[in-house]
Amino acid sequence: MPGNRAVFNDAIRKGHNAAWDKQWKKAVEEYRRALAEFPDDLSVRASLAHALEESGQWESAMHEYRHLAQVQPRDPVPWVHVAALQEKMRRPAEAAGTLMQLAELYVAHQLTTKAVEAWRKASKLEPERSDAHLRLAEVYTQGAQHAAAAKEYLALARIFRRREDKAKALQWTHQALKADPRNEEARDLLEELEHGDLTVAVSPPGPVEQAEKVALSRLADTLLEQEAGSREDEEQQRSTARPRISQEEIDALIARAVDAQMRRRVGDAIESYRRLLAAGVERAEVKFNLGLLYFETMRYDDAIALLSETIHDQNFALASHYALGQCFRGLGRMDEAVEHYMQVVKIVDLGSVRREQADELISVYEGLAESYIAKGDREQAESFSRALEEFLTSRGWEDKVHEVRHHLEALRAEGEQISLAQVLEIPGSDQVLEALALSQECLRRGKFDAASDECLRAIQLAPEYLPAHARLAEILIRQNRMEEACLKYQTLAELCVVRGDLARAETLYRSALKAAPADVTNRSKLIDLLIQRGKHDEALEQYLILGDAYLSTGQIARAAERFTEGMRLAARVGNTSAAAITLRHRLAETRVRQNDFKGALAAYQEIRQQSPADERAHFYMVDLEFRLNQPGAALHDLDALLQQYDARGEGRKSIGVLEALHQSHPTQAELAQRLAQHYAALGERDKAVATLDALGEFQLNAGQKQAAAATIRQILALNPPRVEAYKKLLQEIGA
Repeated sequence: MPGNRAVFNDAIRKGHNAAWDKQWKKAVEEYRRALAEFPDDLSVRASLAHALEESGQWESAMHEYRHLAQVQPRDPVPWVHVAALQEKMRRPAEAAGTLMQLAELYVAHQLTTKAVEAWRKASKLEPERSDAHLRLAEVYTQGAQHAAAAKEYLALARIFRRREDKAKALQWTHQALKADPRNEEARDLLEELEHGDLTVAVSPPGPVEQAEKVALSRLADTLLEQEAGSREDEEQQRSTARPRISQEEIDALIARAVDAQMRRRVGDAIESYRRLLAAGVERAEVKFNLGLLYFETMRYDDAIALLSETIHDQNFALASHYALGQCFRGLGRMDEAVEHYMQVVKIVDLGSVRREQADELISVYEGLAESYIAKGDREQAESFSRALEEFLTSRGWEDKVHEVRHHLEALRAEGEQISLAQVLEIPGSDQVLEALALSQECLRRGKFDAASDECLRAIQLAPEYLPAHARLAEILIRQNRMEEACLKYQTLAELCVVRGDLARAETLYRSALKAAPADVTNRSKLIDLLIQRGKHDEALEQYLILGDAYLSTGQIARAAERFTEGMRLAARVGNTSAAAITLRHRLAETRVRQNDFKGALAAYQEIRQQSPADERAHFYMVDLEFRLNQPGAALHDLDALLQQYDARGEGRKSIGVLEALHQSHPTQAELAQRLAQHYAALGERDKAVATLDALGEFQLNAGQKQAAAATIRQILALNPPRVEAYKKLLQEIGA
């Protein structure tokens, strides 16, 4: 329904006045009120974003600027504000990413100077960001700024040197010298790369070996403490559940256990650790080491009992989950094995992302866990566990985690997070990620055919890797092939539902609806999925959108059905959110459009019962009672609403309600009289007289002389300007 222009203009005026006076919270309220009437007004949305930013509501402001950027994709201004807010919120990596987007917009507008500023700022915020230095080098080279270009190429060389990628470091050093042959820093770096004794990083041990070294080291440190002990030692003594043997005996057993374990005398080590536990020494290091030794000797049940107690210790969580996965795998209990393996990847992956991404990534892993439980596929579970073991025992696996995460962040689709666990399932993941990275670069440069080719290459390498298919759909969208993209997303979503990966299915349905917002079939499927996942608030919002989509095409009956379904869901789950109330309003409005005034009145009465403070429902209830020729009920409910306004000193609201009702029902004398009374109470005598004058004229024309005479007496009580004329008219009526 179209908004109220008078309310909209009033809200804008008050919002601008508040902003001028730097009353930012008030400005935010008024701009939101204006947008409630006309949500698509971009100038008001920009004003709201500015007011939110000034009032310190940075997250909300960023949301509004992002909305503006989506609606006006060629306008760089919203992205400038987004980057500034990300800096204020101390999110340098995100700000750098936004600045890179902003720079490409400036390039599209041929604003090279501004693009260079954005790239420079991005490189300062995130110094290891190679793409910013590369773009700067390209621009400087094109502008014949050779010294500046050499400086950026040299920065690239140093980045890759720190990453121990000697080939690329040499490549960019040569490029720097090509740009500026006299650059001494580049010559020195080249000499160092070609002839220097560069230290080769030793591949770190696997997580179990690392944890085992920590445990042995901590136990050995115990033996080096002074006899008197420190406060830390005293605390440790209190935490060992009152050992039943002397400290000297404990030290002797620890020394024997550590020595035996390091010399791989497994039997002796097990016996020493068992005696420590029996004596009441319940340190995590003892339990962890004994658990590992039990695993080595295939005593899986004993190992599981001990390792399950060490998964909450941050020093041993990763290794304990991994060893537990191996134990359960050895017992053939693959579901439990996969649960622990998934925890291993989750811990590793969460350690490689920024804090603000953690919650989203956790939800991805929860969805994956649901998916694996739903599958019950032993073969796939075996495949996943083998892939994880190969990864965690490979050379330089910790560095590889960060490398893979870097690729995933670059490839990340809007609104979708990809986990390391999903990558581990891909055969030949390096080649797949490389193909997708090339596809993204081609897409960024507008080379759609090449982007499709690389994407298809990734799909050929890993036919079941869904992000590759999703990237292909994204390319179709960029080519404006919306119908094909929508079908692709829908097919992928249905496949995810079959696999039990409901979280990804939801993401894909949402992507399909971005490509084709009017597709009621996909929106209905998304609603079913949201209900299945218990996301009732979002399901109700989708019911609203679906019903509105039917209304926009004139399918009023179907719209009413969808609104009713949404209301039933809200009632079933006890949801009383804003979306639930809005659904009831929409249903009532739809009933009015169907001329079902009784049904509409019932809907508004139900809203009033649940939300007595809902003024909008109260107003329409009165209006419908007049339409249904129930003036007594209408006036009773109207007086109740007016009393609320008068008690709060909101006389203007009373006037607004009465004016609207009087305009719709001009023959209702009681309405006109109440409106005149309120005009008079606010000192607006002329409006009161005009209202009663119109009523009296209607009454005379209808032959209602007594009623007209009563109305004229009310006018005379107001001491109108033409008092004699009214007296004369009253005499004529009496004659």
